[in-house]
Amino acid sequence: MFCCLFCIVGSCAAPDVEVHKAVGDSLELIADYPKKDLEVQWKYNQIEFAEYQNDNLKKVKSELFNDRLKMNKDTISVTVTDLKLQDSGRFSIVAVKKSEQYDTKEFVLHVHELIREVKIEYNYFWLQSKNICRFHLRCLASGDPNPSYSWIRHQTQGSHLNISLRLAEKATLNCTASNTVSVKYATETVVCTEKSDNSTMASGIYLLIAVGVGIVAVIILSGTVAVCCRWRKNKGVLNKCECAQTKRSDSVVNGMSIYETVDDIKLSQNLVSIACIHHKYIHYCCHAFVCL
Repeated sequence: MFCCLFCIVGSCAAPDVEVHKAVGDSLELIADYPKKDLEVQWKYNQIEFAEYQNDNLKKVKSELFNDRLKMNKDTISVTVTDLKLQDSGRFSIVAVKKSEQYDTKEFVLHVHELIREVKIEYNYFWLQSKNICRFHLRCLASGDPNPSYSWIRHQTQGSHLNISLRLAEKATLNCTASNTVSVKYATETVVCTEKSDNSTMASGIYLLIAVGVGIVAVIILSGTVAVCCRWRKNKGVLNKCECAQTKRSDSVVNGMSIYETVDDIKLSQNLVSIACIHHKYIHYCCHAFVCL
């Protein structure tokens, strides 16, 4: 009986009602009819998710809204809590009473993000020939990605605004960002001043500093290399001379035979030759017993 009495959606429906809600809000759908013999279906995009029958209110498709669906048998209503953007859609209340059917109530839900913050960004350039500043301003809102923007003072719609000011002139600008569930404002004061070439000056200073640091580094490196080379050269000459002077053993007090003296001289010559080859990167002249 209950199913047969429901007409095709649209054939006996009241005009759609547009409903705008913010993320996190709740949507209450009340079947405000006399309770006696009343039977009601609640639908979301043509899918039934709750019903009231024989004085009993229950969920049908609980997975649609899970724990966010609250029910009140006393008021014959269901409430979807903590609305999300994806909840936007068409809700229907279909009610009958014995042989009588009520007009289907249709609600088109639009869930919006709240506008959380608004700020104004701007830049300008100085036209010396006209003695004016050209300003380009932009209004930015966070939250809703597609709010409506307006500039109060200039009666301009849209997020961008271009204005011109004379030298030393200032202006206070107000931007409004809004949607159907929230409104936010931002204010900014701008002043026209001649722009000095600070960026070029700063670049020049940084360049001079870099060149100076480079020169100092080269001087320090050159000095270090020179000291190192001189130290290594002196060490090499000293080692050569020491090896050249060791021509015979001085540890024997009572003298040597002629054979021992000749062998000692040959050994000293060999040592000097090895020392000369090892230190060939130093410019010197090496003889049997002399180092220059």
